[in-house]
Amino acid sequence: MVSLHETLHRPWLTELLRSWHEFNKRHLGGALKPPVLQIDLSTARLGHWQRETRTLGLAHEHLLSHRWDDVLDTLKHEMAHQYVDEVLGGDVRPHGPQFARACALLEIRPDATGNPRASDDPAARVLKRVQKLLALATSANRHEAEAAMAAANTLLLRYNLDLPQDGPPRDYEARRLGDSAAAIGLEAKLVSSILSEFFFVECIWVTTYNARRLRTERVLEVLGTAENLEMAAYVHDFLHASTKRLWQQAKQDMGLPANRRREFSAGLLTGFRDKLRGERQRNEEQGLVWLGDVDLDRYLRGRHPYIRSMGSSAVQRGRAHAAGRAAGEGLTLHKPVREHASRGLALPRGRDD
Repeated sequence: MVSLHETLHRPWLTELLRSWHEFNKRHLGGALKPPVLQIDLSTARLGHWQRETRTLGLAHEHLLSHRWDDVLDTLKHEMAHQYVDEVLGGDVRPHGPQFARACALLEIRPDATGNPRASDDPAARVLKRVQKLLALATSANRHEAEAAMAAANTLLLRYNLDLPQDGPPRDYEARRLGDSAAAIGLEAKLVSSILSEFFFVECIWVTTYNARRLRTERVLEVLGTAENLEMAAYVHDFLHASTKRLWQQAKQDMGLPANRRREFSAGLLTGFRDKLRGERQRNEEQGLVWLGDVDLDRYLRGRHPYIRSMGSSAVQRGRAHAAGRAAGEGLTLHKPVREHASRGLALPRGRDD
């Protein structure tokens, strides 16, 4: 009789081996030979690389409980150890300079958690001011709340416009937001379009693996600078939560049937988008014009060279759509940005130390 672990481990190992070959070819020029991949039942560490037996293992609970992109980061981490041992001739320290070199090739950070931004860093100061402005938007007075949100968005616009154009290249990152799904809903598509149009990030739907359902799905990946990603993550969570809350309210107040949720959501998010376009027009009248970020577009196309456009879905525009649109035009961002929004469980990075 096949156990539950065997049922899960076989497709997991197949998917991990496929990813291992992809990373080895793309990042390391095929320098590595395939290791013995295994799933560890121990919870002591997320993953390990053992040189003597050429074994690369990942923890069962890690694959079951965390996002697949986090699992792939762990796989790359262990591949970096493998590369150090089998190509670079080893390292004096487990996470020494050779390991940092391998991590750079694999496009992951050699440190576990990254360095926090210094409080005197300009980006940190701007983000803190944005947080304070959005905290003011908890006011019960709608006009005060709208003014706070407009000020926060204008501050971010000014920050991005004031960055030097002839200095060193900006540091861009990628972050995945929300849950993966077999099919991308209209609400998710509209939220991603708002993020890419107004919040200084690029959005792309990428393929991922759902280890629980044993299938390939799609998830939203957002690319940009760290501070712009923080704002985009907040807006992403806010819009989805507000859509759910306002739909429940409209369904009760107007007696809308359950099958009108999609129509309502489309109206709501379209109304919010139009409100932001109005604010952008007022900024342009004052000479604050954002022309885009060529370097960010280059980063996107370097990370995803085979981009294709995604068509929009049609939606019926009836009473629910009008109700949603009216609600969207009055929607206001009302909570400060959270650190590491939408990232799910924090990963302890004691993989094999």
